[in-house]
Amino acid sequence: MESTVPTVTILGTAQDGGVPQAGCGCSNCNAAFENSERVRFPVSLGVIDNQGGMHLIEATRALPEQLKIWADACGYESPIRPNSVLLTHAHLGHIEGIGQFGKEAMGCRNLTLVASESVASILQEKNLMTPFVRAEFTLDNLPKFQQGGVVFDFIPVPHRDDTSDTHAILISGENKRVLFLPDHDDWEQTLKSVGYTNPNDWFQSLGATHVLLDATFWNGEELPGRDMKDVPHPTVEDSLERLQQGGVGGPEIILIHLNHTNPLNNPNSSESRMIEDAGHSVGQRGWTVEL
Repeated sequence: MESTVPTVTILGTAQDGGVPQAGCGCSNCNAAFENSERVRFPVSLGVIDNQGGMHLIEATRALPEQLKIWADACGYESPIRPNSVLLTHAHLGHIEGIGQFGKEAMGCRNLTLVASESVASILQEKNLMTPFVRAEFTLDNLPKFQQGGVVFDFIPVPHRDDTSDTHAILISGENKRVLFLPDHDDWEQTLKSVGYTNPNDWFQSLGATHVLLDATFWNGEELPGRDMKDVPHPTVEDSLERLQQGGVGGPEIILIHLNHTNPLNNPNSSESRMIEDAGHSVGQRGWTVEL
């Protein structure tokens, strides 16, 4: 089989509800209704290994559009059918597209599912396991899935484990390492769990060249009338402050998993300019990096 260059492609950059979000008339959602360039699909990645194997990370309700984005980014003319599906956790927005692999839509068989025991049990309860053969995955050893020169390391992170546990995924090729961290509760808990005092030291210990980082909310004032403890995520303001700590250098930071309320949805906002001035970027679908 002819070898290909392994790649990671961003297929979605929004929090589970996407932008625009159902039932919302905020400025970001209205802008997305009026301008397709402001639309954000729920967070997802596509990874191609060096044997041409296709690995989808997260299966969202925007699966048809995201498979097309992936094909276009890689120059594929035919529709993509992944060989494996990897899931970080079982919150609805990250598994909402799983049913489309079944007989009602794509009719897939023998897809490899890579997920923790608790995530797989949720799919089993929902009768969504028919398309899948589950890969071995235990937390007794360092959880790892390796295909075609690409290694996927699952890293446990604290995140509202009301339905399942949650993992970040470190995606490693020969030259690049991409850390996918779309969801975690807060930096204090996460850093304690991995044994570091600031994000940059942790990222550098992993050898990460790129970090796709949870940026759900800009600050704690975006959900008036709601307790942010109900939807815990570190704010972008907090992350920016912490990213200034640690050693010199560090990976490229790309912000993802934006809630529809986040001012970073507006590329002309002062907050977007702050991200650019800090040397970081806001994720865009179709962005691709060679591993």
